[in-house]
Amino acid sequence: MADFTLLKHEMNTGTQGSPSWTDVAGGSNKEVRFSDVSSAGLATASASWPFMTRPAATGGVDYAYAFTADTTGLGIIDAGSGVPTAFSNNNYKMARWNWDNVGTFASAPIFTAYPTTGHGSVSRGDGSVLGGHATDTGGTARSYLKGNAFGRVDSAGAPGAAPSNAPAVTDGATGAATPSAGANWLTNYQGLQGDNDWIAFPSTPAATTADTWSHMFRLFTGPNMSPGTLVPVMAFKYTYT
Repeated sequence: MADFTLLKHEMNTGTQGSPSWTDVAGGSNKEVRFSDVSSAGLATASASWPFMTRPAATGGVDYAYAFTADTTGLGIIDAGSGVPTAFSNNNYKMARWNWDNVGTFASAPIFTAYPTTGHGSVSRGDGSVLGGHATDTGGTARSYLKGNAFGRVDSAGAPGAAPSNAPAVTDGATGAATPSAGANWLTNYQGLQGDNDWIAFPSTPAATTADTWSHMFRLFTGPNMSPGTLVPVMAFKYTYT
């Protein structure tokens, strides 16, 4: 059987009530960017993206942007004029993985994040955005980047309510966190930390069937995060046959 020929990471650049899905996976300069202000600039090049000041206390990075080219951006959950709405757990129509009807999954896919497109290992507790730091992200250091995912594909019923708990900087479990099959989010968000901590789909999706898998994500920062240019890669990992 062939691998999938189309696999998109789509962000909602419309509203919670009227989603508009924008692909940010693959291709030059397609990316999600984060900012602590809502006016970072929809036409700002990646090299000129404004830095954030490392905070004195842990907190969330409220604004996320979907860029389809270096200077072409839209707010994730549009607040008007293309700028983003501040993160809210109630805006659960935030993002989704979208695949075509060509491939056949050999196992349940997972949702995680890696330091680069090389998909290398993450050192827990090293202060990096994915490694986390025990003082900021809990006694077992978790990623500053958190995720949540729904327990079924959207063709079986897309989410109709938000996750029960908003994300916290200390959220995470070692290894796989798997939502209960059906109309369920994870109870708590999971740290996305490469092959250390990840979210697993509760089953193997149907073969040669196009579908989507809804998810959410939230970036935190803290005083013990290592400064630098942070470029974590959110990843949909799967095997096929």
